[in-house]
Amino acid sequence: MVSPKNCSFAYRLGIFALFMSAYGLLYVIPNFFLSLSPKELPLFWIDRAVPLIPWTFLIYTSDYFVFVVAMFLLTEKEKFNSFTRMMFGVLFVCGAFFYGFPTTYPRPNYPAETHWLLGAVMQFVALADSPRNCFPSMHVGLTAVATWSMRHFGRRTLLAFSLWSLAIFASTLTTKQHYFLDILGGLMVMSLIVALENRLFSPTIVERQQL
Repeated sequence: MVSPKNCSFAYRLGIFALFMSAYGLLYVIPNFFLSLSPKELPLFWIDRAVPLIPWTFLIYTSDYFVFVVAMFLLTEKEKFNSFTRMMFGVLFVCGAFFYGFPTTYPRPNYPAETHWLLGAVMQFVALADSPRNCFPSMHVGLTAVATWSMRHFGRRTLLAFSLWSLAIFASTLTTKQHYFLDILGGLMVMSLIVALENRLFSPTIVERQQL
């Protein structure tokens, strides 16, 4: 049985830089510069019932930390590469929707906030993220993939990340950034990518570990 190989921080940082470049191409460009006219999706009762809750912007933007924590914790090369493949898979599938079927959300004006941190976070979201690129939610898909990768560290770690992710999913509604349909779409994309990863790569990993 071959002992697992670790990957260097430089390797992980390089992959992260490559991912951010692809993210700019597949998310940022259609978010601001795509010429196609985006369409609005149906608002369900849950979309109308959930109010705008300003403090949940802190939860909404915490998804970036989920990715960073996963990148730091996944030092074993096979597991990190699996995480990377799934992240790119979600990015490519969601990006295809953003270019081919752009959607937009009727985002309301954000209320003024007196707390400097909350106000800064809300302003960041308003400026850095237009109300486009809604379906499927890449926010949900990428967070779900990062959380799924935490299963390697035991049930408690997976449970902690799962609860964190559920809060992030809910915050996409309470910040009025996404439709409920977007959450379902993001989870469907994640499920598809995980299924493909298991189908195409898991047998190979098992065979290597048995050598």
